[in-house]
Amino acid sequence: MNNFNKLNRKTILALILTILFVVGISGFYSYKFISKSTTPIQALSATVKKGDVTSSISLSGQVATANYLSVTTSVNGIVKEVFVKEGDQVYTGQNLMEITLDSEGEKSRISAYSAYLKAQNSLTSAKNSTNSLEVAELQAKKAFKDEKEQNSYQTAEERIAFKVAENDYMVSKNNISMKQAEIEQLELSLSNAWLDYLAQSPVVTAPTDGIIASVLAVKGSKIENSVTSDRSVQTVASIKKEGTPIASLNVGELDINNVKVGQRVNLTLTALEGQKFTGTVAGIDKIGSSQSGVPNYPVIVKFDKPSDRILPNMNVSAEIIVDQKNNVLLIPTGAIQTGRGKSMVKVKNGDGVEEVEVKTGISDSDNTEIISGLNEGDEVVINTLPTTGFTSGQSQTQFRGVGSFGGFGGR
Repeated sequence: MNNFNKLNRKTILALILTILFVVGISGFYSYKFISKSTTPIQALSATVKKGDVTSSISLSGQVATANYLSVTTSVNGIVKEVFVKEGDQVYTGQNLMEITLDSEGEKSRISAYSAYLKAQNSLTSAKNSTNSLEVAELQAKKAFKDEKEQNSYQTAEERIAFKVAENDYMVSKNNISMKQAEIEQLELSLSNAWLDYLAQSPVVTAPTDGIIASVLAVKGSKIENSVTSDRSVQTVASIKKEGTPIASLNVGELDINNVKVGQRVNLTLTALEGQKFTGTVAGIDKIGSSQSGVPNYPVIVKFDKPSDRILPNMNVSAEIIVDQKNNVLLIPTGAIQTGRGKSMVKVKNGDGVEEVEVKTGISDSDNTEIISGLNEGDEVVINTLPTTGFTSGQSQTQFRGVGSFGGFGGR
């Protein structure tokens, strides 16, 4: 029995020694493999230099108006004569074309003229009735004044008489106010009736001064408007007015408070490749709208110069200049890391680096202004890259252990 226990203990001891040996060998070769595969890290760095920086907001939108005005007609018929051609100078009220009305067109014109006469008669009747109301108001006013001067307010009858006179005067004043409001409404109706009648005229006239940009009808053309809407119209020409185009841009909620009226804008148009335009922020819609929970605020930009090639609804890309600074300290934005309310930069110091807190200013897509914390000529670490395949126009210095920022330190 004792010999068996001794043999058993020797077997266990041999097994333990074997396991320790295997683990040791494995650890040794693993260490050698890891050591050989470790590649020195190459840190990309840049020099703090002075330069210019522009902070901007990139947006998109469309040309809202290019000072083109459509010339429309509501009539049905055949074009009898066209009096203008593209490029002609025209003036407000000038005849542009004449249309021979069909039977439906004649009926519409007669109906519109009848509505105009009816509106005119209603206005005349209202104005005539105003005269009698004004007389009644003057009489009530005099009666009220007399009652105030003569009434001693001693008896109940005298107090009642004063109240009656006062009420009659207030009623007469209210009647005048109501009649004036009615007249204003009738004047508006008369104006609309006249415009409806003009819209049924066989002669199409220029609504404004300008240059004929296009003529969309020729002699013999059929003018036929749809009856699916209350006031259908057909465009027969367009007029180019003097002035510069206007673009409407959509600004998101994160940028809208940085946009101000008067800021300069650089613009390009998809349809006019290679051409660059400038403009100014002319208006900001601070109410905006929301689609699918995403708010947008329209901003109006006025082009600096007119162009016949800029047409309504063309797609626009714009860059609103928020701020510009010249001859300031700059570093690549990628060299800055933020945390705990601080901005930190790794600065080369001999064979190592140290973390420095900096105060930043404006930035563009590549660089950030440094207000304090760095000096011109300092070398800052941007990021880390393996030595193999590294290419960059910026300087590269080999470091071990250069990576993300640890605890924030300082100089």
